[in-house]
Amino acid sequence: MAGRRKRYSTESVSVETDLAEALGYLESLGVNRHKAMRRILGGIGTAARAQVRKAYKSHGLSKGSGALYKSISRRVIRSGKAVIVEAKASSQETKVFYGYALAKGARITAKDGGYLTFQKDGKWVRVHSVKLPERDFVAAPVKKYLSSTAFKTKLDQLVQREVARIEKESKR
Repeated sequence: MAGRRKRYSTESVSVETDLAEALGYLESLGVNRHKAMRRILGGIGTAARAQVRKAYKSHGLSKGSGALYKSISRRVIRSGKAVIVEAKASSQETKVFYGYALAKGARITAKDGGYLTFQKDGKWVRVHSVKLPERDFVAAPVKKYLSSTAFKTKLDQLVQREVARIEKESKR
């Protein structure tokens, strides 16, 4: 149901779900399959993004109002066959994306043998390099959501919304 998609600049999960039965039913009612698929996947992506934001602090990430939290997004891919939930916060000065480094873990080393200087527990620390631990803050909540009854309920709601849309258009 959810396939992991490797990217180098962001942490993302491609959410692909089998909607063949629901889309077949909607198509028999006269809906445009591509548009319905995009709308349904958009709704699933929005719900999955909400789950990632809800679980954010439980993954050791503290600032629920920072750039990384705000960068958690969802987008339906151009073909309309999957939705991607991702976190791709970047530094404004360097345009370096750090969502992937935080999710997968990384070693950060100071340039030219210099020091990294930062505050830890109220004290300033100077080190040559630091290792960021792996924090699966995007994929884990999405996978958990996709295996839940809340996902199945949301999918039913989205299909029902499409049926209502068809009924409304047929009355015109």
